[in-house]
Amino acid sequence: MNVIRRPERRGELVPLLAAATAVVLGLGGVLLGVSFALAPAAVTPATAGAAPVPAGRGSPASGHTTPKPAVLEIPTLGLTSGKLVELGHTPEGRRELPGTATSVGWFADGPAPGESGVAVVAGNAGFGYAHGAFGRLAGLRPGDQITVRDAAGLAGRFVVRRVAVFPPDTPDNALVAPDAGGPELRLITCHGTYDATAGVGHRTAVFAAPAP
Repeated sequence: MNVIRRPERRGELVPLLAAATAVVLGLGGVLLGVSFALAPAAVTPATAGAAPVPAGRGSPASGHTTPKPAVLEIPTLGLTSGKLVELGHTPEGRRELPGTATSVGWFADGPAPGESGVAVVAGNAGFGYAHGAFGRLAGLRPGDQITVRDAAGLAGRFVVRRVAVFPPDTPDNALVAPDAGGPELRLITCHGTYDATAGVGHRTAVFAAPAP
């Protein structure tokens, strides 16, 4: 008699269970990936070291509350300086000077004209063997008008209070010391007064205040 053996059911179920488990795990991984893809991206906060926006002209960060001066006008002398150059300090710590006979500069490390303190504008009285822009500065008198305009053409008007003369070797600090409270404008010569016969002479400082 032939005996027919039935297959072992346990051996058949093991591969089937393993395959089903693999399918379930695969579907779980797919669903997990979809959930990550649909989740909103995290917002990264700005870092404290982000570069600041550069300060504009006359902004608080620039150190000046009024626009920078651009043009100086002294009607009594017939003088109009078309462009005021910004003066600072040399690497040795000395104050810079206007580089030509006709150029006029503003000490940009101090107040701008109209701000509280002494705003200083310097020009050469003599430059080599030529007259400088401030060669006739000593001719100003109390009451004379001085106008300073910014790049937009807005004018600040000042009135001469007095004119003082100093020896040629007088340092700038003596010429620009505060003379009154509030805003002041000080015009000073850099190299003394040019004289065709005597050479360089004294230094001149003009003390001015805002016009009433």
